[in-house]
Amino acid sequence: METKDALRQRRSVKVFDPNRQVTDEQLAELFELTTLAPSAWNFQHYQFIVVRDPEYKKRLREAAMGQEKVEQASVTIVVCGDLHAYKRARRVAEEFADKGFYGPNGKEKVEAQARLMYDTYAKNPQKAREEALRSASLAAMSLMVAAQDMGLATCPMIGFDPEKVRKVVKMPGHLFPAMLISLGYEGDFDLPRCARLPLNEVVQIDRYGKAFNPES
Repeated sequence: METKDALRQRRSVKVFDPNRQVTDEQLAELFELTTLAPSAWNFQHYQFIVVRDPEYKKRLREAAMGQEKVEQASVTIVVCGDLHAYKRARRVAEEFADKGFYGPNGKEKVEAQARLMYDTYAKNPQKAREEALRSASLAAMSLMVAAQDMGLATCPMIGFDPEKVRKVVKMPGHLFPAMLISLGYEGDFDLPRCARLPLNEVVQIDRYGKAFNPES
């Protein structure tokens, strides 16, 4: 499937087939593709908790305002932002140097670059959270497009109690739940796609107020 077809066909599916399960092999391929998503300094500020045990799914559903698809889908994924991704700074800086990103004398720059990366987030918790949310969201969209290409259905959710979700999956303090994504096979779901805003309402050229109108 071409990417543009996956984007056009992807839907936020509300009904899943509870009798069809996603395999470990499918999950491995899905997350390999998901983690190709971009992130600042390649810190990959995300973690994923795949909830598939029936008891855990039941408890997660309770934390997600009773949404049936949390239990009905093969798995529901808790997409987490990682507030401590900056602790990988030295590892990242060393890889950048090895790959020539810092030029011919890159090894000499590792210490300074690692400190810059580390301090950027360690000294600014708000920035760390914003970056984690961005990276988690980019990864989540990659996951949903990849799932569509693999013949799987998804539905992202923000309707949940963060603290209850945290308790269900025993999430450590440096992570926070950015969203939930139910994943599985589509059930009896045949509702039409809701309309998207026309391009001239969402795209501006050069400055706000100069709407994009390709047909003019």
